[in-house]
Amino acid sequence: MPSIRERLRAETRPEHERLENGLRLTDPGLTLERYRVLLARFHGFWSGWEPRMAAVVGDEDFLAPRRRLHLLREDLRALGAATDGLPVCEGPAIRDRGEAFGSLYVMEGSTLGGRVIVKRLGALGLSPETGGCRYFAGYGAATGAMWNRFVERLEAEAHEESAPAIIQGARATFATLGDWLLAG
Repeated sequence: MPSIRERLRAETRPEHERLENGLRLTDPGLTLERYRVLLARFHGFWSGWEPRMAAVVGDEDFLAPRRRLHLLREDLRALGAATDGLPVCEGPAIRDRGEAFGSLYVMEGSTLGGRVIVKRLGALGLSPETGGCRYFAGYGAATGAMWNRFVERLEAEAHEESAPAIIQGARATFATLGDWLLAG
C-alpha cells in the first residue's frame, strides 16, 4: 500500500503542475516587477492561511518554525513594496485536522521547490542574504531536515480514515493557491 506522501504526490500532480507551469518563476523572462506582484499575492495567501492552520492544527510548537508570512513581509519591504492594505485570500476551506495536514503538505513542499527558484532570482540581483527572496529560501540549510520532520508527522497523522481528508486538503490548497496567484 502506498504511503500518504506517495498518494499525495500522485493524486495532486495535475494541480501541482498547473500551479508550477502557471507561475513561471524560473523563466528567463521573469522581471522584478512581475516577481513583486507574485510576492504580494503570496503574502495575501499566507495572511489568510497561516492563522487558519494555527486554529485547526492547534500545535504551536509544530507550526511556529514553519511560519513564513514574516519572510514575505521582509522580502516585499526589501523590494520597496508596502504590505499594508494588500488583499487577503480567504484560502481553501479547511474543515478538519486531516485537511489541514494536506494543506501543510502543499506549503511545506513549496520549500523544496523554492531552492530552485532562489537560484533563478539571483539573476535579478536577489539573494537570501541581501533580501528579496528569503521566502523562497525557506528554511535555508535546514530545509531538507524540516521537510523530513514534516513527512514523519504527516505519516503519523495519516490513517485509513484520514487519508481522503488529507488528499482533499492538498488538492483544495493547490487549487486555491493556483486560482489566487494566477489571477494576480
